[in-house]
Amino acid sequence: MRTIIESTNDYEAWMRQRTDVSEKLLAKKHRKMAEGPFSFLRATFYRWVEQWPEVCPQLATRHQDIILAVGDLHLENFGTWLDSRERLVWGSNDFDEACDMPFTSDLVRLAASAALATEEHNLVTKIGRIPALLLLGYRACLKAGGAPILLRSGGRDLPFGLAPGAPEDPKEFWKKKLNAEDSPVISADDLEPEVREMFRAGFPPGAELEYRKQKKPGGLGSLGRRRFTAVRGDGDERAAREVKALVPSALYWFENRPAMLSQTATLLQRAIRDPDPYFQTHDRWMLRQLAPDAVKIELKDLPENGRAELEPDLFQAMGWETANIHLGSRSAKYLGAALDQLEQEIGEDWLAKAAGAMATSTVEDHAAWPEPPPED
Repeated sequence: MRTIIESTNDYEAWMRQRTDVSEKLLAKKHRKMAEGPFSFLRATFYRWVEQWPEVCPQLATRHQDIILAVGDLHLENFGTWLDSRERLVWGSNDFDEACDMPFTSDLVRLAASAALATEEHNLVTKIGRIPALLLLGYRACLKAGGAPILLRSGGRDLPFGLAPGAPEDPKEFWKKKLNAEDSPVISADDLEPEVREMFRAGFPPGAELEYRKQKKPGGLGSLGRRRFTAVRGDGDERAAREVKALVPSALYWFENRPAMLSQTATLLQRAIRDPDPYFQTHDRWMLRQLAPDAVKIELKDLPENGRAELEPDLFQAMGWETANIHLGSRSAKYLGAALDQLEQEIGEDWLAKAAGAMATSTVEDHAAWPEPPPED
């Protein structure tokens, strides 16, 4: 097995061949990887695809279980958006690493991220209970045939409660997203023609747009790739779209499949979703809306009071939404039987064991990651 340094260098060289990379943002990613195992996991799906068959061979070699998976799934890969009827939807909202893997990889990665985040983000649910909650939601969704999770406007009844998401304060949201230092204004000529056309298609015809370059974008997995913003209007009436560079999943780097393209659009077309009407992919770029209603879960922002009641529902919702994504694959009708078979062959605690093993592997890699130099 290669070292984490060797894997990182190889993957990043592969990525540079497919998109322009900001070396400054890539250095920022390396610094964030050193902050803790949970952040490290979020940033290193390329390492996950290497470790997965080594650490969990019983799961990785079950080729009959392969579906179109999220890939880079973790506890902060969920959030809210407004659908075309202005309903608030909750679900998975990052599909950069969409790829064909056994469905168990998404579940194990989600459970492993919970194990890594428990101490760092003060989760109160016992680690041993989280895999069972994820599977409870996952199985319930399979049985129901899938359903989007709507937080407003009479969504389908779910076998768990989920508190409505609280949109961010618009003034604070735009102040954070569009400050001059982190998001300077640029000329339309600074954008590739394809990016300009994506932005124009994302607004009403003739809209006057202001373009910005994102110098300090959020996220971790795709940190280093270029991102731009287009803004119409001002004050609370603003509308904004973000475009970021898109590359194929790290799985295809690991498997040496250079002809493979990004599977993000395919996954979004197939999954059971109430889609974000502004989420689009075109060749090498992805467009999505920036809005106070379109926000990601951040574990540090979960309320201190009521966590014991909120977390179990949250984990079940994550399991449910993961099944919504998996149900888009043709083989998904066999997933319930595949879960039963896993429990018979490996044991009812198969998910907890696999998540623990992958979490341990991640902690070991994080310990071997060098302390990066300070930011310039």
